[in-house]
Amino acid sequence: MRTSSTRGSPARRARLRLSSALVLAVAGLASFALGFFPVKPLLPGFSSRQTYEDECASPSGPGELRSDAFSRLAFVVVDALRSDFALGPESRMSFLASLVVDGHALPYTAVAQAPTVTLPRLKALTTGSNPTFVDALLNLAEETSSSAALENVDSWLRQLVLSVDDGGAPKKVAFAGDDTWLRLFPQTWFSWHEGVSSFFVSDTVTVDSNVTRHLDALLGPPRAPVAHPVAPSTEWDVLILHYLGLDHVGHLEGPASPLMAPKQVEMDKVVERVYRYLERRDEADGQRSLLVLVGDHGMTEGGNHGGSTEAETSAALVLAAPSLRLDERKLPVRHESPYKHFEVVQQIDLVPTLSVLFDLGMPRNSIGKLVRSAVQALRPAAFLGGLQSNMRQVGAVLAASSSSAMDWTLSKTVPEGRWTSFGALADEGSFEEQAEFLAVAQARLLASSSSYHLRPLFLGLAVLVLASFVTLIHVRRIWSVETHRARLAVAVAVLVFLGSLFATSFIEEEHEIWYFLSATALLVSTPRSDLNSTDRLSLVGAAASVRLLRSWAHNGQKNVSNVSIAAYLATSPRLTSALVSLTYVLVSVLAVVTLALDSRVIARQRLPPAALLRRAALLAISAVIVVAQSVVGSAMHLSTLLVVGDEPSALWRVLEQLELADQVSLARAGYGLAAGGWLWWRVSLRVQTSKTVPMIHLSLLLMSVTRPTNVPLFLAFYVQHVALGRLASKPSASPAVLALLVAALQSSTFFGLGGSNSLATADLSQAYNGLRSFSLTLVTLLAFLSNFSGPIFLSLSLHTLPPVLRPLVLDYLSAFHVVALTALAASATHFREHLFALTVFAPAVLYRAGWFVWVQVGTNLGLSRLLLG
Repeated sequence: MRTSSTRGSPARRARLRLSSALVLAVAGLASFALGFFPVKPLLPGFSSRQTYEDECASPSGPGELRSDAFSRLAFVVVDALRSDFALGPESRMSFLASLVVDGHALPYTAVAQAPTVTLPRLKALTTGSNPTFVDALLNLAEETSSSAALENVDSWLRQLVLSVDDGGAPKKVAFAGDDTWLRLFPQTWFSWHEGVSSFFVSDTVTVDSNVTRHLDALLGPPRAPVAHPVAPSTEWDVLILHYLGLDHVGHLEGPASPLMAPKQVEMDKVVERVYRYLERRDEADGQRSLLVLVGDHGMTEGGNHGGSTEAETSAALVLAAPSLRLDERKLPVRHESPYKHFEVVQQIDLVPTLSVLFDLGMPRNSIGKLVRSAVQALRPAAFLGGLQSNMRQVGAVLAASSSSAMDWTLSKTVPEGRWTSFGALADEGSFEEQAEFLAVAQARLLASSSSYHLRPLFLGLAVLVLASFVTLIHVRRIWSVETHRARLAVAVAVLVFLGSLFATSFIEEEHEIWYFLSATALLVSTPRSDLNSTDRLSLVGAAASVRLLRSWAHNGQKNVSNVSIAAYLATSPRLTSALVSLTYVLVSVLAVVTLALDSRVIARQRLPPAALLRRAALLAISAVIVVAQSVVGSAMHLSTLLVVGDEPSALWRVLEQLELADQVSLARAGYGLAAGGWLWWRVSLRVQTSKTVPMIHLSLLLMSVTRPTNVPLFLAFYVQHVALGRLASKPSASPAVLALLVAALQSSTFFGLGGSNSLATADLSQAYNGLRSFSLTLVTLLAFLSNFSGPIFLSLSLHTLPPVLRPLVLDYLSAFHVVALTALAASATHFREHLFALTVFAPAVLYRAGWFVWVQVGTNLGLSRLLLG
């Protein structure tokens, strides 16, 4: 007992040391995130109409100043309405185009700052402030929040609703659409409202029809108002509509989808109905109405968004009014650009522009500047006063941002250095100089609108450094017994990767490093003397599969044409269907072959006939489950692929007759079969079969939550699995080299599936498989399984390695992920004032944290060990 205890004590201490290091790393990450993800300080208080009138003092008096103000607003948000979707030459929004040509509308390309996701963009569109990266995380977290995030933040909506505080008449606001609005603003602010969930991206029809179905009541003839309406009414001053279907089309199939053109036509009809109603209302009561059509962000050619590419930041903005009459000489001039059409403005510029048009106070924290062409066309008498008010308001934000910001901005205002006092510029400067000041001030605020909590940031970094030292000390013992060649190769590879984390371009193009390291490590291993021809062939095949991954996806931030295999398959549903079906067939064949080999092993045990028959039956049942999984999984994907537009194919109709076209039921059946297959192996076959059988059950589950165009990649993953197994089976196998290969292949498969260090590539299209209603927990889990299905597969493969090697490889992987996280945190800290701090480093830190917490701790050390251990 003493000997056993003595022998086990060092192992227990080593496990405790590693566990402590991982806990330290998680704590350090939490502290670092608290300090690094910036929180923008807000000026307290609210602007008012009185403030605006005081700053816009006019000899004619406020009564005349207010006489031409707008009084009715229709604010229509079409989610992900990229500028070219509404204003480009190939746009199907013909009525909108006629408004521009006839001089009734002013078109713009509105630049949306990253992160280009809905919640922060709505904050920007209503408050004029530039939301921070953490708002992208709240885009998910606030789905379950019951508080109104902007109730006590100044915005044009708050001023319209609560204008009675300034002696004005409060506006009645009706709302229908994305329920993000109802989480941002108190529901009591709306005289009527109905929200729809913004996260059920598999729905492109109902999510919009649930908004449009209220237009008959909202745009119909007047009727007697009721105190608490349960149905929409025409008694509104502000109508807000937020349509989600176009964004969902992008997430599912990209902007080239056959569903995109009909969706644009549908949105154009909505715009026409709203505009015609405003025409009738203006003619009836003599007031002035404004229609605002705006996209909260754009989308990439892959259909996603969240990053800072031109396609994601170029949103449409149109201001239309029945009272607007532009002559031909003043019609907007179109720009010839893929994504930018007509005049380019900042999206936040809409906020002060609306404030001037509706005679409101400018929100206190707005950093938007007046859209000169819009105010001069729609309310020219208010331009000079509005410009001065805008200048004073932005000046207050600028002065509060830092002590030197005002002096720096004044020194850059043309003519350079003329103005040494903000008050002098505000009182005596020409409107060109004041407009120049606003442009310089806005650029400064956009570049430095984030603040960091340095104490938790540096504390977290220090704890991460400590955790790195502990993990490196932990692996020092096994590192010392590695061969010199293995140590040199692994050290060089790791140092190359860590060094790349200190350059923004390498972070954006990280996939190139992993593709190179994966293929190189595999090919360099082929000349080893202890490998036979089959072993070498498997390694060459695995290297070829990495090359296939590189061609499969369009990765990184490069502004080049997407000529990837996945892009081609997205335009060829029949070819994709054939490849998906072939993949499922081959995986089923692999399962049957594996079970047949296991049965031969059992047959050699010379068991009684009854026992042999029982075990054969157990294996047969496992084979049946695999085949059923393959049928269900392929049917689920085919039911999506074989519907082009609104026309289902003949094969789809066959699936429907076989009751195999209901995607939700099929997905749930697939989950149940995967769980049943794994339980069957765990209870009945664990001792008698290899781990390949449960791995196949679990890989079929992963295939069911993977985008159809990526399903064939699982054949490449199996090739990599075989190569790893053959390397690990050799007596001279190096744990360090195996750990490098696992880390490299996990990263390569992630990028091969279309991932990157940008939020724009986070794929939500499969995160709703099997769900009939939104659940944050389930959607998050399915999104992880979908986006990281390749790394999860390699994690399962890792746990099929020989038991003597597996813990050593896991130790190396733990050390690698902690050190990589620490290196990126150090890089982000060093470059925290860099121009790309929020667009490159912030999402990269988030992804690296995901790799450590979700992949290494959650999957490599947790889930995979539980499933196959």
